[in-house]
Amino acid sequence: MMRLRQLIKSLIVLSLLIFPMLANAQQSERFGEYEIHYSALPTGMLNNAVAQQYGIVRSRTRGMIMLTVMRDNQAVPARIEVLARDPDDNLREIPARQVKDDNWVSYVGTFAIQAGEPLIFEVDVRPHAGGGPFEIAFRQSFPTGG
Repeated sequence: MMRLRQLIKSLIVLSLLIFPMLANAQQSERFGEYEIHYSALPTGMLNNAVAQQYGIVRSRTRGMIMLTVMRDNQAVPARIEVLARDPDDNLREIPARQVKDDNWVSYVGTFAIQAGEPLIFEVDVRPHAGGGPFEIAFRQSFPTGG
């Protein structure tokens, strides 16, 4: 549980400190008793140990989306569907796999990115305990890298 919480905290710290252009990358929205935390960033921002532990390929051409559904300050399981829309209005599905550690659960999906290209993410969240569907949409550009 601590490792996954540490991963989330690391992602937040990295997005706020190392990449100022991603300062708004970690966000949350509240739907009644549920709070959904989400972020999207290049996988190259992850350190090697974290990437290996969660089976994520580090690359400046790969992005990841991470979502956590919270109720009463506890992460809860949900069905997560993620679509990404590019500037040409092409849609692609991003499979989100469940990542568990003790009683903590989050969802991670990876996808190809092009530096500077914005994507609009459309997320459908259905907590297993009921409620929803909750819909989130957000736009994220990924930094150009060398």
